Amino acid sequence: MNINQILSLKKGEGKFLLIAAFFIFSLFASYSLLRPIREALGISGGASELKWLFLGTFIATIIGSILAMILSGAIKRKLYTDFIYGFFALNLVGFFVLIRQIPQSSEAYLIVARSFYIWVSVFNIFVISTAWSLLADLFSKERSARLFGIISAGASLGGIVGAFFVSFLSKFIDVPSFIFISVTCLVVSLVLKNLLIKEALSLEIPQTGVASIKERFERPIGSKNPFVGFFLIIKSHYLLALLGFILLLTSVSTFLYMEQARIISGMFESREARAAAFANIDFIVQLSSFLIQIFITSKIAEFFGVKWLLGVLGFVVALGFVLLAFYPTFGVLVLVMSIRRIGEYSLVKPGREMLFVPLDSESKYKVKNFLDTVVYRAGDSMSAAVEGAIAKISISAVLFVGAFISFAWGILGVYLGKRYEKEDFKFKSEETK
Repeated sequence: MNINQILSLKKGEGKFLLIAAFFIFSLFASYSLLRPIREALGISGGASELKWLFLGTFIATIIGSILAMILSGAIKRKLYTDFIYGFFALNLVGFFVLIRQIPQSSEAYLIVARSFYIWVSVFNIFVISTAWSLLADLFSKERSARLFGIISAGASLGGIVGAFFVSFLSKFIDVPSFIFISVTCLVVSLVLKNLLIKEALSLEIPQTGVASIKERFERPIGSKNPFVGFFLIIKSHYLLALLGFILLLTSVSTFLYMEQARIISGMFESREARAAAFANIDFIVQLSSFLIQIFITSKIAEFFGVKWLLGVLGFVVALGFVLLAFYPTFGVLVLVMSIRRIGEYSLVKPGREMLFVPLDSESKYKVKNFLDTVVYRAGDSMSAAVEGAIAKISISAVLFVGAFISFAWGILGVYLGKRYEKEDFKFKSEETK
């Protein structure tokens, strides 16, 4: 068995896959350097502040979505990613200067820490969503089913490298230095993005009645109406189900995330120690996800269907919540969280990105960006508030409600996978009919 068979590659796809994987790798390396720092700075004022930081993130995301949609209607599609990434890179340079100069004991530092938490959360949504929108626009439905799992492995590998740097070098390198390295990775991703489009053009097979990649990328992405994604969603049962799927996903993640924050803030006192603790968890999760994505994800999608990628984790995590309710120990919590995150990165994430491939070219950006920004952060904010209210009753109540939500998430994942796999399924936005 040769490498093409192992990776499910067809003739001429090797270079295209390599560039796509390194493109995602550089983005996730950039984010993974920032994530442990965000988590550590986010609890500088106490874990109880997190629900307010989630709300701040939601508000910032709405504002960012409006500005991004206006931008998407004003410039050519091929330049959209450049503007988004360039903006965030400049912001990172600003945080690099502020965090290096302001004393940790000052009130100003606490304001910067809170701002950085919100900013990185918005960075994650916009930068990653834009990248996957680009890939969904360049890959066919058949090609995405074979290769998105491997490309997602590039994301996990980037996460491994970023987490490794923070975990093992935090004793020797200060926080601002990690931010500088993150900026460098983001700039590298811009170079790879242009190479990716060039390679996609060389592989494209012309189709009657379908605009070529070159034609699409010379036009703006779409309307200046920032809510066009919402209007497209409410007209489609498929997209409404996808909206529900994302809300349930964020709820499951947030319930576990809040418990993690309580434990870490109580166990570690310094900024660097907390960052290293979060990075250690990230390292284990990303390494496991990488191995699964390389060797298993695409095979599951090919032989068992997307419904397995989307549905099975919800059922497993539901059992994990029940286990936590009866055995609420730190070890069990880490186990359940690791299973949830590994499953999300190696199974749910590739499967969820495949769901956007049947959408027409314009809707891939409008709908996906709305779901991945406004809906995702709204889910975070609402579920944090719900979790906080239930936690006042008892942690056991939180865990049993989490189990119910996770089970519903699994059922919805199976439904979406079946819809995706129907040969007669075809989505067209009203604007492109």
